[in-house]
Amino acid sequence: TADAGVSDLEFAYIQKAMDNGMSIRVGQFQAPWLREVLVDASMQLAAERSVVAQLFSQGYSQGIQWGMESDSFRINAGFFDGIGGANNFDAAGYNSRNTTWSASPTNYAFAARADFKLSGDWSQFDDFSSFKGEEAGMMAGVAVLYQRSNGNGLAAFANTAGNKIFGITGDFTWDFGGASLFASGVWVQNKPSGAGDTTSPWGVTLQGGYFVSEDAELFARYEYLNYNVKNNVNAQNVDKYNGVTFGVNYFFASGVKFTTDFSWNLKSLSGTNNAAALNGAGFRRDVGDNDNQWALRAQLQLLF
Repeated sequence: TADAGVSDLEFAYIQKAMDNGMSIRVGQFQAPWLREVLVDASMQLAAERSVVAQLFSQGYSQGIQWGMESDSFRINAGFFDGIGGANNFDAAGYNSRNTTWSASPTNYAFAARADFKLSGDWSQFDDFSSFKGEEAGMMAGVAVLYQRSNGNGLAAFANTAGNKIFGITGDFTWDFGGASLFASGVWVQNKPSGAGDTTSPWGVTLQGGYFVSEDAELFARYEYLNYNVKNNVNAQNVDKYNGVTFGVNYFFASGVKFTTDFSWNLKSLSGTNNAAALNGAGFRRDVGDNDNQWALRAQLQLLF
């Protein structure tokens, strides 16, 4: 990818397949955490991932991962030098994308995810759409992460030494062959080593799509996020997203998709320092306790 005209490596890894469905992966890639983030950006239901996924995203990390896949379940677990993004749930949460070994502000990070296929085929869960005529299927997943900061590297992390993060997430996907449902929840505990309160932000997402024709898919999403941050200026909670998104996908051809959607947050989300993550979801930080922010997006995707 390119950032301000500078080339930037997104992911690169080597994976070795072994007997009994096992594998080893080494390099820079996404840790096994949120399913919505593990699904490629081109395969999302809406124009972008949910606000919840943007704020709890694992980003790209450097590490080693062990995996095992069978017909009914798959497990991935690995050690990384940072999982959470710099615009994530806490300053100590930091992904190690494009960093040297000596610059990571994380002592260690661990993530593990298990997916259980109740019916269908693994490949159909690579996206969030279920086209007419496709096989029905169900999949459930759960993941955990744990990491500890050492305050090393960037100046922004100088006061985070010893901070600990623990998180758990669960999700359920149901494809009907012409319609789909997806539900997920995430909870994270941020425990500082020194002064400061322990916080426990959490969020839930529910979304679904329905093909009204062979090429047109209507979709809707509901999200609730409690970021568990107190605004000391006006002593009000301004850390919530309680919003809806609805829109339509039109598939002109294989790899050519037009998406338009409308999102509306009934609450105020200004108590976080995650402007970049909010921008990624089509929102900006609210000012004070202002609420009812909305966003209208349109996207033409050419996939090749």
